[in-house]
Formats: sequence, C-alpha cells, structure tokens
Amino acid sequence: MNSTDAAKAARLVHYALQPRLRPTADSEYRTLLDRYLTDAEFEELVTQIAEGLGLYLRPPTHLGLVAAGDAEGPFAVTLDNCGLPIRTGEKRLQDRRCFGLVLTALASYAYPNGEALVEPSSPAVRPAELERFVTTKAQAVADAVKAAEDQDEADELDVQLGAAAQFWLEDLPEVLPAERGGGYRRDCRRWYVQTVLSFLVDTGRARREAALSDERGEAYALNDRFRVGISEVAETLTSTIYATSAASAGEDA
Repeated sequence: MNSTDAAKAARLVHYALQPRLRPTADSEYRTLLDRYLTDAEFEELVTQIAEGLGLYLRPPTHLGLVAAGDAEGPFAVTLDNCGLPIRTGEKRLQDRRCFGLVLTALASYAYPNGEALVEPSSPAVRPAELERFVTTKAQAVADAVKAAEDQDEADELDVQLGAAAQFWLEDLPEVLPAERGGGYRRDCRRWYVQTVLSFLVDTGRARREAALSDERGEAYALNDRFRVGISEVAETLTSTIYATSAASAGEDA
C-alpha cells in the first residue's frame, strides 16, 4: 500500500459519508467499492481511516458503503444536528420530543421484528397511517413508562419518550391546515410525520413512491440506509412496545 492507495481509501470514506450518492456503473465510487469488496488490504486501510475519523462501516448494500458516526466522535448524529428543523428557545424540547417519537414509531412500524431488520426490503409508509400508529400506541407508551417509573426501573430515555407520548396525546392537534398553499402548519401531528418522511427523502434514506400512492395517501419507501441505521439503536421499553404492537396497527387504525 502507498500514498495513492491511502488517497483512494479516503475517497471511498468520503463517498460513504454522502448518503445520496450511489455507486453507479463506471463511476469512481463503483470502482473503489469493488476493490473494497475484493482486496483485503484495501478494505483494512479503508477501515483504519474510518476508525481514525470516529466512523464505523457497515456491510455495503446496493446503495453503497454505509458509514455511521461513533457516539463520541465528530460525526455523531443527534436530533439537533441531523438536519431536522428543530427550533431554539421554548419550542426546542417540543420539537426534539415529537421528532424522536415519530422516528421511534416509524422504525417499529416498518420493521416490527428482528427478521424484518435483517431482510433487505423497502417497506411502504403513508403519513396518515403512520400518524394513526403513533397516536394509537402513544397511550400504551405513557402508561408503560409510568409503571416503570413507579418501580424505579425507567431510564432517562424512557422518561423522555413517555413525556413525548403524553404531549402528543394531550397537547398536539391532529391537523392544522396551512393558511396558504395547502399542507399543514407547524405544531400538529400531521406536520411532524410529514416532515420526518420528507427529511428521510432529502437525506437519501427513503424515496417517494408515486406508483404506490392511492386513496390512502402518498407513499414513501424506506431503504437500506434507514434500516441499517435503525438496527444500531438499542431497544428501549418504548420501542419494544411499538414493535410488539405493530402487527395489529392496521386493526386499531
């Protein structure tokens, strides 16, 4: 290995950090990814560069090489820096709670068990159905967290999600129509759901599926980048409740 190889390895890490890029045929990305898959020394060099930057690499998919930031590293992704429109001031906590609640629900709605996380798939999600899923399960979340608190078994994340569920149920209206141009105003359930799905499209973790859109509404298909990221999230009391309830979501809606 030489300096040229090091530069190529760093270039591949650069591509992995751009989720909207794809290793298309005859592209440099494709060439470097093929070498990563077939050249053990090059793979090790890429891994070392990634680790030095506080990144870890997941097995490549057809979307490319997936890199995730270590929780303590400079590339760690949080609700505050991921790109979601979280406000400052008194509304900051509300936004963080509601976006976190929707993301937790979306993961469990789309991938209700471990087998679903392992199998490559592109589950379809519709905003109205996801919103009903969050709302239907929010009371169960709030109740379960309260029970855990009573037994002194709830951790900080459980408490935050419980508070988010209670806010969703008691303080957030389902719909606030925009005054102009259609859509929804901020501070309603439908706005938070729609914003999360649009954000995932913009960051290369989902796509709009016009062919699947019907009278039930617009459809979005999640991809492997979303699935791989979710598989790294530790199971909490709240996500477990969502997951075990996902199979009956349609009946409850």
